[in-house]
Amino acid sequence: MKKIITLFIMAVVSFCAFAQQQESAPDHHKHHQRFQAEKVAFLTNAMDLTVDEAQVFWPVYNEYSKASDAAHRAVMGALDKIRKNKEMSDGEASAAIADLVAARQQEAALMAEYTEKFKKVLPMKKVAALFAAEEGFRQHLFRQFKNGGHGKRGSGKPDAGNPAPKKEKPTKRPAAKK
Repeated sequence: MKKIITLFIMAVVSFCAFAQQQESAPDHHKHHQRFQAEKVAFLTNAMDLTVDEAQVFWPVYNEYSKASDAAHRAVMGALDKIRKNKEMSDGEASAAIADLVAARQQEAALMAEYTEKFKKVLPMKKVAALFAAEEGFRQHLFRQFKNGGHGKRGSGKPDAGNPAPKKEKPTKRPAAKK
């Protein structure tokens, strides 16, 4: 059953990607939908969720994701304020750093709060896999971006938390005889 769900999710991702390619003007909403579908497929596979687990997990995760995005925007806003204001006074710098620390603390508090909520719907091992899978998804997106938007998109084989494949070292050739 899990494989059927995974195949369905991958079909949705593929359809969204195809539909986006057919449009001449970029559409932020469709891009966001494709991104979300890809993330759902990635996390579902990486966490090895059953159908029953997925039904109770995703509503809680969607709440967490929304709150986490807002907290992350606060962090980025605080950092942006620091970056843009190179001529700030010590008092302004102190206040800007306090805002950054508060925003980072909010992110940490959300993680702690939702870890407790996730523990109520999933085994702890899968909660741990969630956080590794989120980092794996970020790395997956970075590799896609680095490769010009191409890569493992829609491959159905997440690399949750695994680093990019290591490049093989070139083998040494024997020295040429003179």
